[in-house]
Amino acid sequence: GLLPEPMRRASGYRTYDSSAVQRLRFIRRAKNLGFSLDEIRELLALSQDREHGVEAVKQRATARLADLDRRVRELNRIRRGLRELVDACPGHGAPEQCPILRALGDIRDIDES
Repeated sequence: GLLPEPMRRASGYRTYDSSAVQRLRFIRRAKNLGFSLDEIRELLALSQDREHGVEAVKQRATARLADLDRRVRELNRIRRGLRELVDACPGHGAPEQCPILRALGDIRDIDES
């Protein structure tokens, strides 16, 4: 795992020292920024690399940012398409006249990539 095995009290409760708590905060913040667990493991290792760590961390963060930008563009494209369908739908009438249902049923327009 990403955290070392904690010590256990006689009662069975786990005991975490301050370095484990700090590591957990690091993991949570990295996860909130969109890093995968494997990437977080790599970031933790790089945080100990005094020679090339910062350079490599910046490269990983830059790659994550590029991926997020790509995902935001894709979500915006999807949002625009859905907005057009919602705006075109009168909200009443026969289902076969619903532009949303027609678009969902039109195989030519479905992007299943």
